[in-house]
Amino acid sequence: MKKTLSISIGAAVAIALFGASAPARAFSFGTDGISFNSDTEVKFSFGSSNGAFQSTLKIFEVLTDGSLAAAENGVVFEETQASDNGAQNGFEATLGNAVTQVNDTFTFLAGKVYTLGLASTYNGNNQGIAYSTTSLNTYGQRAAFGTTGGTEAQAFDASSYQSADPFSGPVAIAFEDIKWAGADGDFNDVTVSAAAVPEPLTMGGLALGAAGLAAARRSRKRRTSES
Repeated sequence: MKKTLSISIGAAVAIALFGASAPARAFSFGTDGISFNSDTEVKFSFGSSNGAFQSTLKIFEVLTDGSLAAAENGVVFEETQASDNGAQNGFEATLGNAVTQVNDTFTFLAGKVYTLGLASTYNGNNQGIAYSTTSLNTYGQRAAFGTTGGTEAQAFDASSYQSADPFSGPVAIAFEDIKWAGADGDFNDVTVSAAAVPEPLTMGGLALGAAGLAAARRSRKRRTSES
């Protein structure tokens, strides 16, 4: 009986400490859209940018009528110029030089659908937006989830990278920045990484855990005094 009580208390403590911080998750994070069943903070980190386009990565909410609305505080990064130094290193743009990280975290609200959008210009001319959600692009998939992208000399099968789990660690997201037909499909034009920020233990969970530990100590003292 005492052993059963001890096991039950231990299970209660484990649930209080860990169950509260790891709810069941339902989410979509890929080329079909981005959505979560609970408010989820995601941390973005700039990866790389290569190409002559000057780009800005934004977050959009996909409304119920299919239209898009720019999310508040939804600019992830922006290029202040197309590259660090002209055509050198494949028009490379690096963070702190040609690239500014505007917001490194964004909270995706429960039940809403979002997409990433890479807006680009060339010599001041608008080149449109390549969306991470395939259905929003006239010419198909323009982002790959779970890869750092290909190279100019290497064929890249983006169809293998259409979704990933941001809760298991950083997800690399690689963009093809040209939104029209004729893109080279290397998916190395812009890359970022994204990872869900772990939820802290709630105060309620901590209180339950402390109560369970106290009960376990009392039970142990009783067993010692009775022996």
